[in-house]
Amino acid sequence: MMRENKFIRDFCAINTDSILEHGQPWSRFILLPDDHPLRDRTKHALLSHPNILKITEKLNQLVIDPESPKQNPSNFRVYGSFYWLLRLLADIGITAEDYGITSFIEQVKLSQLEDGQFMIRYHQNKQQTIAFVCITAHLTYCLIRLGYKSTRAVSAALNYLVTTQRFDGGWHCDQMKQNGERDQFMPSCPSATIHSILALSQIGEKYNSLLSKAIDYFLAVREYESVPFCQHDSENQVNLNKLRYPPHYTGLDILNVICALSFVPDHHEKSKIGNLINHVLSQWDGSHWLGSAKKIPEWKNFDFGYKNKGSDWISSLFLTSLERIKSHSKQYG
Repeated sequence: MMRENKFIRDFCAINTDSILEHGQPWSRFILLPDDHPLRDRTKHALLSHPNILKITEKLNQLVIDPESPKQNPSNFRVYGSFYWLLRLLADIGITAEDYGITSFIEQVKLSQLEDGQFMIRYHQNKQQTIAFVCITAHLTYCLIRLGYKSTRAVSAALNYLVTTQRFDGGWHCDQMKQNGERDQFMPSCPSATIHSILALSQIGEKYNSLLSKAIDYFLAVREYESVPFCQHDSENQVNLNKLRYPPHYTGLDILNVICALSFVPDHHEKSKIGNLINHVLSQWDGSHWLGSAKKIPEWKNFDFGYKNKGSDWISSLFLTSLERIKSHSKQYG
């Protein structure tokens, strides 16, 4: 069960007021309703902020074309790679056109394979290319949020995700673990599953029945730390309850999980979702913003790049997740 309503109300009221008064423009922006009189001014402030301009400038200078493999390799497992730059811009929820990064997005779209997956290089020396479910889902989420929901690229990626869901409700990158293959009844990958949930949940209620099965599977396996979270993570030493942003590349961090699940009006696992929310609330001191539990040097220009420093962005993401969950509860009873 979730904490008492008063505690949650206090958290929301105190943090919302503080962020709207003192927070950075991107944190204020996601808290403001679409019709709020300050929304356009806040949007202008964040688009002209030096931190955002540095990100868009970096993206516009990147080359990710597989035909030029010696330039700017991209590693999904590195916090400063273009994947996570895009993730921040996508989470803010402004279009690529407004950011001025449409040329870079065209590069991303050109990396898509015929089956809908995205193929991206990730190793500078070996020049390897990869096409994993988690990367495809991650980029699909980003494209949707950046204004490409109705494009052929997104449609193809969504079709790939829908048609590769496994019998247990999850997803896996290993070809031999797909339905109809030798290891089809082996457990799915929680990492690929949470990334897919986040992507598919951006399309309204269209995939709710599919997502319900995926969420049931994901929450069941996340409780057991002995489950291999990602076959490409040699350590599997992820602290699942550590607050941080951007998420660990597995996507299994508690904040990312709550954000992903908050988009889906799920009925089956409310107590488990409530436990996740309670764990985050237990880290609140009663007056200040939630703090990051990890130092991330690549993001030193943002408050979430520092360990044990209050972050208006982390707090805003959690607040918006709570608001979505609250709205689902009102809608579905």
